[in-house]
Amino acid sequence: MSKKTLIIVGSIIISLVVIVAISIGLANTVTNSSSFSAPTSLSKDIIGRSGSLSKVDFSMKSKSKTGESEKMMDIKQEVSAKSTRLVIKTGIINMVVKDITDSAKNIIKYTESKNGWIVSSESTEQEKIHSSYIVAQVPSKDFNDAIIYFKGLAEKVSHEEIQGQDITEEYTDLESNLKNLEATENQLREIMKTSGAIMDVLAVQKELTMVRGQIEQIKGRMQYLKGNVEMSTIGINLALSEELLPISSSDKWRPIYVIKQAWSSFLGLIKGLSYFLIWIVIYSIVIVPVVIIVQAVKREFKKRKVIREGNKKV
Repeated sequence: MSKKTLIIVGSIIISLVVIVAISIGLANTVTNSSSFSAPTSLSKDIIGRSGSLSKVDFSMKSKSKTGESEKMMDIKQEVSAKSTRLVIKTGIINMVVKDITDSAKNIIKYTESKNGWIVSSESTEQEKIHSSYIVAQVPSKDFNDAIIYFKGLAEKVSHEEIQGQDITEEYTDLESNLKNLEATENQLREIMKTSGAIMDVLAVQKELTMVRGQIEQIKGRMQYLKGNVEMSTIGINLALSEELLPISSSDKWRPIYVIKQAWSSFLGLIKGLSYFLIWIVIYSIVIVPVVIIVQAVKREFKKRKVIREGNKKV
């Protein structure tokens, strides 16, 4: 094999190694970062991307009778007096455990025993770094007991956060609007029965459809809120050491955690390079003989060409 060919093949291999090394390093960095950045608040996961429940504007375009506003206020006060507070509970626990697999199984088993379910479960094992993140939903009446049980599985709880969002006012407003819209719907149906002209019937029908749509929208919202009140959400971060748990807002300075992340990324880079070199060796078994054969054929053609040119001169 000529020196020029060796230089070309070597340059290609070195370029591929550098490109793959950079790609693997970036991939490992992203993987490590995403594996340990579980949220410290579950409001985004359960309540919405904005992290809070925004009120829905259900405006009424139908005509109102005199004194209807006062009647709606009376209904609202009556409902508020009779109803208990409606609170959406969420919690998150970051804890160190002896065995992640056993702890995760116990969390799942307990959740199912309370007629709850696992919303999501993610486990990570990378270069001796083990962690798991579980989101469980349990009945609200069992929320406190579940928190106590989950904490009992830990060797150490590094962070605990419990949030409650009171939606009583919003739910009461929705109930009042629903009663008002249902009354309007009944009135429109009565008007429709007495309407003779086709244009009047169509106008009432259009208004009725609009009111009916608002009613269904309110019912859907109420059902959603009620479901979140009845089922509470708990997120559990599990790790073998405190340094591997997500950094909470009260603990921003954790250099050991960052060092271990960087070391893990470096080990991932070395591991990726070793795998790539193995691929190079395997492919070389096929590629190198082919290159040698091609070079031999080229030399043979060149040799014959020189001989032919020499014969012509003679």
